Amino acid sequence: MLKLSPLACAVALALPVMLSADEVSFDDARLERIEVRASGLRRDVVEMAGPVSVLSGDDLVRRTEASIGETLKFEPGVHGNYFGPVASSPVIRGLDGPRVQVIHNGMSTGDVSREGPDHTITADAITAQQIEVLRGPATLLYGSGAIGGVINVVDNRIPRTALAQPETVLQGRFNSAAAERSLAFAHDRSAETLAFHADGYYRKGNDYRVPEYQSDDGFRSKRLDNSWSEHQVLNLGSSHVADWGFAGISYGFISSEYGLPEGPQDPLENEDGELIKLNQQRLALAAEYRPQHARWELVTADLAFTDYDHAEYDDGVAETEFTSKQWELRVTGTYLLDSGWRGIVGYHGTMRDYQALGDEAFTPNTDTDSHALFVLQEKSFGDLKFEFGSRYERLTQNATEVEDVLGVRDIRDPFHLFSWSLGAVYQLNGQHQLTAAFSQAQRAPAANELYANGIHVGTRSYDIGTAYRVTHSNGQTEILSDASLSKAEKANNVDVGVRGQLDQVHYQLNLFYNQIEDFAYLSNLGFAIAGFDAYQYRQDDARLQGAEASVRWQLAPDHQLSLMGDLVRARLKDGGNLPRIPPFRLGAEYQYTADAWSAQLGVMHHGSQNKVADNETATDSYTLLEASVNYHFSWQQWELMAFAKAQNLTNQLAFVHSSFIKEDAPLAGRNLTVGLQLRF
Repeated sequence: MLKLSPLACAVALALPVMLSADEVSFDDARLERIEVRASGLRRDVVEMAGPVSVLSGDDLVRRTEASIGETLKFEPGVHGNYFGPVASSPVIRGLDGPRVQVIHNGMSTGDVSREGPDHTITADAITAQQIEVLRGPATLLYGSGAIGGVINVVDNRIPRTALAQPETVLQGRFNSAAAERSLAFAHDRSAETLAFHADGYYRKGNDYRVPEYQSDDGFRSKRLDNSWSEHQVLNLGSSHVADWGFAGISYGFISSEYGLPEGPQDPLENEDGELIKLNQQRLALAAEYRPQHARWELVTADLAFTDYDHAEYDDGVAETEFTSKQWELRVTGTYLLDSGWRGIVGYHGTMRDYQALGDEAFTPNTDTDSHALFVLQEKSFGDLKFEFGSRYERLTQNATEVEDVLGVRDIRDPFHLFSWSLGAVYQLNGQHQLTAAFSQAQRAPAANELYANGIHVGTRSYDIGTAYRVTHSNGQTEILSDASLSKAEKANNVDVGVRGQLDQVHYQLNLFYNQIEDFAYLSNLGFAIAGFDAYQYRQDDARLQGAEASVRWQLAPDHQLSLMGDLVRARLKDGGNLPRIPPFRLGAEYQYTADAWSAQLGVMHHGSQNKVADNETATDSYTLLEASVNYHFSWQQWELMAFAKAQNLTNQLAFVHSSFIKEDAPLAGRNLTVGLQLRF
C-alpha cells in the first residue's frame, strides 16, 4: 500500500485553513488562466484533465538556471538528474530520458539529450516566455514515448502576431558560486504585415564552489572540478501575419562547451578533464490558417530540420562524436462537430540519421523513421468535461554494424505502437474540480537502449543495450546479440486529482499509479568491463506510484504562504527497487509583495533515499534554504527589474540521488545570483 505520510503532513498544515475559508470563484485565480500552448486545443490550466505546471513571468526569471532540469526542479513532481549544473535533465514522477519529451514550441529539440544524462538540452529558459509541464492525454500529440510527460519551452522565435510597437528585452545576470555571467536579449518588431524576431544569449561560468567533500581516494575539494561551461546562442525569425493566420520561418545556431564534473582530483595530475563541444543549426517553418469554416477552426503545419553534432573529449582528445540530422513534420486540424465534440486530428513524422563515431563510440549508427496519426477530442456534458485521445505510430530502427562476439551485422527493428487515453474534469461547483485520467501507451526503446555496447566516456561506464544477452563468469564477459530480448514498453497510468480555491487558499492534490510492462532501465551489473563499471538496459515489469500536492494561502493582500510536497515509489514487479528514483520532498515559501517589489523566503527538504536498487548506494537527506527579491522601477522610457537570489544559504553538502554521478557531483554551495532586466 502506498504510504503518503510525508506528503500528508504538508497537506494537513493547510487543511484547517481550507475548511474554514469562504468560497470564491476559480475566475479570481489569475495564475490558473494561463493558456497552455502544448495542450493542442489551446486550453487553460483549469481545463486540463492531466496535471499541468506553467512557469512564466517574474517566477520564470527568478527560477531560470543554466539547464531546464535545474529551472524546473521546484515544480511539484519534477526533479533534475543533475549531471552538473549544465546537463541536468528533468525527471518527472521518477521517469526521465526518452520517456520525458522536451519540445520547443511544440517541436522536438533535435539534440541527443534523451540518449545520455551527460548530454545537455539545447532549449534554454533564459529567452523563454513560459515553460509548460504536461502529463495526461495531451502528451499523445508529441509521441507515444512521452510516458513521463512533455515539457514545452515557448518563445516567440516565429512571431504569431504583429506588434503595434517594437519591444526589446535585455537581461544580464551573475552568480557567485561559478562566477557565471550571462547576457541575453530578445527583440520583436513589425512592419505592417511582417513581424521580426531575434534573440540570443552568451553565458560563461567557471567551476562551481561546493562545500568541502572528499573522494574515495582521499582527495578533498571545495570546487566541483570540471563543471565550467560556455554557451553562445542566436535565433532569427520572421512571419507574414494576416487576418487568416500567419506563415513564418526561423533559423537558430548554438555553440556550447562544458566540462563533465569530476570528484576531487590529485593536485599533482595535470590531465585535462572530460568535456563536450556541441554545435546545432536549426531551420523551422510554421504556419496557421483560420479558414472561417463552420467545421474547421484552425489548420497548422510545422516543419523543422536540425543538424546537431557533439564530441566528447578525454584529456584533450576527441574520443567519441555524436551527430544527428533530423527532419520533423507536424500537421494538425482543429474541428468542431455538430454533436458538440471539439477536437484536433493530425500527422506527425520524424526521420532521423543518428551516428556515433570514434574509437569510444558505444552505440551503432541508427536511422529512425517514425510516422504517426493522432486524434484528441473533448466534449462537455453539463459540469463534466470529457476528453479522449489516441495515437498510432509506426517506428523503425535501422542499426548498422552492430557488433557482438559472433561478428558484425545490420539490424532492422520495426515497432507498431498504439496509445490511447481518457480524461475527465468534473466541476463540483464554482470553486472545486475533480480530475481523472487513464492512459495506455506503448514506447519503443531508443537506439542507445537497444544497441549500446561500449565505453561511454561521459558517464565513465560500459553501457550495454537490451538487445544483448550478457554472461559473466570467472572474470570473463560474453556479450551476444539477441533481438528477442527487446520489446516495446506498455504503460498503464491512472491519475486522479482534486483542485480548488477557498477564500484565499488555492490547493491541488494528484495521486498516480503507473504500471509498465517491459520497462527498460539502466542497471549496474556489479562487475567491470575494460576497467569501467558495467551497466545494461534491462526490461522488467515495474510499478511506480506517488503523489503531488501544493497549497497557496494568501494570508493578507501582501503576504502569501505556499506549501508543496511530492513523492514517488518505484519497484520491480518481481521484487527490488528501480535505480536513481528521487526521494520525497517537502517545501514551504513565504512571499511578501509590495507595489514595486516582492521578496521570497523558501525552504525545501529532500528526504533520504534508502530504497535502492542492486549495486546502488543510499543518499542522505538534506534541506536547502533560499531567499530572493525582485524590484520593478522605471527610468526614462525603460521598464526595469532588478533581482537577486541567494541559494543554499546554510552551505549544506547535498547529493542528488537521481544523478548518475551523485558521489562526484554535489550541488553548489552558498550562491548569490544578481541580475537586471530592461524592457523598452
